[in-house]
Amino acid sequence: MRSPVASSQPAGTRAVIAGGGTGGHVYPGLAVAEALVRKGVRRSDVHFVVSRRALDADAVTGVGFAATAVHARGLQRKLAPANLVAAAALARGVGECWRLLGRISPQVVLAQGGYVSAVCALAARLRRMPIVVLEANAAAGAANRMAARWAAACAVGFPVTTLPRKIVTGLPVREAIASLHPGRGTDAGASVVRSEARAALDVGPERRLVLVVGGSQGSARLNAATGEACGLLAERDDLALRHVVGKSTAAADTAPARGKHAGGLQYQAVTYEHDMSTALAAADLVVSRAGGSTVAELTTAGRAAVLVPLPGATGDHQTANAAALAGAGAAAVVPDTELDGMRLAGLISDLLADP
Repeated sequence: MRSPVASSQPAGTRAVIAGGGTGGHVYPGLAVAEALVRKGVRRSDVHFVVSRRALDADAVTGVGFAATAVHARGLQRKLAPANLVAAAALARGVGECWRLLGRISPQVVLAQGGYVSAVCALAARLRRMPIVVLEANAAAGAANRMAARWAAACAVGFPVTTLPRKIVTGLPVREAIASLHPGRGTDAGASVVRSEARAALDVGPERRLVLVVGGSQGSARLNAATGEACGLLAERDDLALRHVVGKSTAAADTAPARGKHAGGLQYQAVTYEHDMSTALAAADLVVSRAGGSTVAELTTAGRAAVLVPLPGATGDHQTANAAALAGAGAAAVVPDTELDGMRLAGLISDLLADP
């Protein structure tokens, strides 16, 4: 893919924000960038370092920030030939970040997790530039644990996160989602936003909306359970279900047929949710994985959730994230291996019956 390198970025850049590979490693940094702009920093003085995944660059440049895509690949936790390729990519990424940081001379580098963040943090360390870590999850990832050794401070979303020099800040979310917080407006204003959002998604006032999100690539487990649940809820003319299927072929193959189910349930399927603020504003209940960025958006918007932590996530951080919400009475948690259509349909029915 094309590497979106800004050619007109001036020297003396205020901040470099590094992270990519997933939305959770991009969107919190975007929220920080927008907050800097509101404080008077020029948009051209914030530069992103992202992965070579097209979604990362599009998310950043689409709102007017400069971005550089660098090489980085994850290492497997065992001896494997693929690790040689990954090590070469990581070394190349460090070199790319070294040259970028030397050219634009940022005052600070914000590392928000993922391998892109790791190579940029290492380059910043070698150049003796200040580093701040932003950790979204209850259990810190490997990249941020490494960067934290050199960081001036670590901003964490959960009090239980173990990192040196930590400051519990919560996780920044995009302003469009932050504006959904019940404390940010009047009840009348929230009602207008909700009704407009539901109209935009073609959901009638007589229906409750369930939003199912498995991440940008989708989740075969969530998709299969959703398909089974739709069959069990097919006669419910008071329900609508909006299903973010995901972009991966494997996930899409497990999703139910697009369109409306026979009977009363209104079913919508989309490959990717480009406007999550509208979807959250319209939703009554959200079914999703439990990444740090996701749970921050759910709690900010005040939406009840069924969380299905991703198995095998580094340090099992999604289970820790989900447990924090469950402990506060904000979510029901279902282990991935226990999720099926009957369990999901029952939870949807029970939770929507209990305002």
